[in-house]
Amino acid sequence: MHPFSLRSSTMLLIAAMAAGCASTAPAPVRVDTIEGALPACQTFTWNPVPTGDAASLTDQRVRNVVMQTLESKGYTQAADKGDCRIAYSLRTHEVAQPKPRVGVGMGGGSGGTVGGVGISLPIGKKPKAVNGTFTLDVIDSNKNAQVWSGSIDAGFDSADLSDAEAKAAVEQILAKYPDRK
Repeated sequence: MHPFSLRSSTMLLIAAMAAGCASTAPAPVRVDTIEGALPACQTFTWNPVPTGDAASLTDQRVRNVVMQTLESKGYTQAADKGDCRIAYSLRTHEVAQPKPRVGVGMGGGSGGTVGGVGISLPIGKKPKAVNGTFTLDVIDSNKNAQVWSGSIDAGFDSADLSDAEAKAAVEQILAKYPDRK
């Protein structure tokens, strides 16, 4: 085999393997707001949940992080009825685990025919098994109308969020919510 062909084949193989290991950037946070509605929100409570429903671990984690984040932005948690209520939703679905892939390529050049084989293996983090959309809504208590909504699409380890996953999702969304300080 011509030395140029061997070098080209090696470079092709390295490029194919690197492409297989590339990661994607996190999804952007989407925000929808009603103009002029936010100044009324200085104190917050949670949107009522149906009676008899037990709070899940995910619910407790989300509520704690939301209130901590809002308090750090200068808002207050109301003991009774706040100016605004917070509601959240988490819709998840399972995704197939990535499988190793093999690719074969052929090409021509001045030195003759060149061939290469590439293998893509999932390396690094544990592959995510669940994808979902996490949404936080702010509802004006007096008008009983939604005034702000933020959401993010993300991968989670399971449908029950861990402390770290709840914290990351809430903080990314509420980073777009205005500060009071």
